[in-house]
Amino acid sequence: MRYILLFAACAIAGITVAQPVRYRSPNGISEKKSYNRRTTQPNFISLRYGLTQFYGELNAQAMHTIAGLGVGRSINKEFAIQLDYNAGRIGGEKRAFFNSWFVNEYNSAECLLKWDLSEQFSDREPGPAHISAFAGLGQIWFSANAYDLDDDRLLRFTNSQQSARNPLFLRWGPARGPKGIKKTREGILPLGTSVSYALLEKWKIAFEYRFYFVRTDKLDATSGQRLINPEESESYSDTPNDTFSFIAVSVQYHFGQKKN
Repeated sequence: MRYILLFAACAIAGITVAQPVRYRSPNGISEKKSYNRRTTQPNFISLRYGLTQFYGELNAQAMHTIAGLGVGRSINKEFAIQLDYNAGRIGGEKRAFFNSWFVNEYNSAECLLKWDLSEQFSDREPGPAHISAFAGLGQIWFSANAYDLDDDRLLRFTNSQQSARNPLFLRWGPARGPKGIKKTREGILPLGTSVSYALLEKWKIAFEYRFYFVRTDKLDATSGQRLINPEESESYSDTPNDTFSFIAVSVQYHFGQKKN
């Protein structure tokens, strides 16, 4: 799968570089950007598939897959609002000091504002290839387990029969809400960029990189300060929050009422 993603990224990048610099404007004036900034098909849906990468204590990589779908609407040619749902796994390990590997199964919901840089900064029609940046807010639900590298014995975990909602860690106060939750819930801040190419009038393919700041140090069920279970301890961690990312290939379908 990682070779397929690499090939797709190279193909899209090649198409972007090779596309003609000048593109005939739909307003009939050669090479000039159209005065109409409204999109002809403002609604879109997307499907994505990719690989995750973790940055934290157990950061020796073991890449896992992620799949997701999204719906969105263009405000104009420069900006769009997008709602995404993703499901995947994060993994990693570290022999030194921790002697552990972990796996994290997660789901996320995100609201993104997408900014088409090609439309924004080009004084001519940008053509079929576009570079975009996006940012937003979201929430992640996850369950992480850390195991011994030698005998696969369970060492640390984020969810148990005693688990309850916690604002950050137990050192910030007792957990609240019902016991026995199956997924820990935390806030996320997604940032990213994408390169898309219009294959047909309504279809686009895109290569996407997305980076997440997560409001917790529990993604790998491991702390840089202490190696105890976060849900059972009086004090778990004062290390920086964990982060992760993914690279993905997505397909988009655009539809809606055409605007003149």
